[in-house]
Formats: sequence, C-alpha cells, structure tokens
Amino acid sequence: MPANKRARVKGRGETGRFVAIPHSVLQHPDYQSLTGAAVKVLIAMLTQYNGRNNGDLCLAPAVMRSYGFRSSDTLNTAKKQLLKHGLIIETRPGRFTNPGGICALYAVTWQPIDECNGKIDIAPTAAPPRSFSVENQTAKEQQNTLSENRSQSLRQPDRYRL
Repeated sequence: MPANKRARVKGRGETGRFVAIPHSVLQHPDYQSLTGAAVKVLIAMLTQYNGRNNGDLCLAPAVMRSYGFRSSDTLNTAKKQLLKHGLIIETRPGRFTNPGGICALYAVTWQPIDECNGKIDIAPTAAPPRSFSVENQTAKEQQNTLSENRSQSLRQPDRYRL
C-alpha cells in the first residue's frame, strides 16, 4: 500500500507542525520547578521555532497576546523565570527608541543557536548552549553517591555487632 494512502486510511494524513521538548529537559529540576505560566510561555515561544531560527524567538507582548497572555506582568515574570532557570537565553536585547525600536530575541538552550541573518548579537553555535542529558546523568550519579554514603554511615561498626 502506498505511504500516502496508508496515512489517509489510518487517519494520519496531516502531520502539521509540533513542539518538541526532550525528555531530558522535562525531567530536569530546572524545568520541573517552573510555574504554569512559565511553562505556557515556553511552549508558546516554541511554536515560533521551525528548526532553523533558534535565537530569533520573540516574547513581545503583542506576539504573546495571541497565545492568551493579556498581562505583561505575568509575561515578564515568566520570562525572568525561564532566564533564571537557564531554559532560554537572550540573543538580542530589546531597544525602545522611537522610531526604530526592536524587540528582544531569545533562544532555547537545548538546541544549537542558528544564524539568523544578522539579527542576533551572539554567534551561532554548533552545539546547544546547555546539555540537559549530561546534567541529568551527573545529578543521578551524585544522588547515587550520596545515597551510598548515607547507607555506609548508617551501618554500625563491626565492634558493635552481636
């Protein structure tokens, strides 16, 4: 059966775009400690990402209004939280001049930063600015070491055993 017919028969004819957040990010303490508003801002920001424009993602109130953000205070608080936890980085600061103001641009930290036609102030990268999978692995190793140390310290010395 041809692939396109199979897709129609199975009800998977149109895939469309999607937002992908790796498990290593979702399982990281920095992501898990975010507020609901910060998670929503992150997902709304990721809808702008097309695989070639990391660094050219905008969190301007006019853009985010279409995603349900009416309060700029909520948006700013969520943005500060995402920056503090290292899930996004600022690639170009915003400038409020009249005329000619430009909005701040951001990149997610688990994807390499792309060349954005000279729009951003930082250089493109071949590797992501942050490796959540390595951090998670290191944290697990540290946790295992701590639990081993605790269990060893709780053991009674041989001289007290009966």
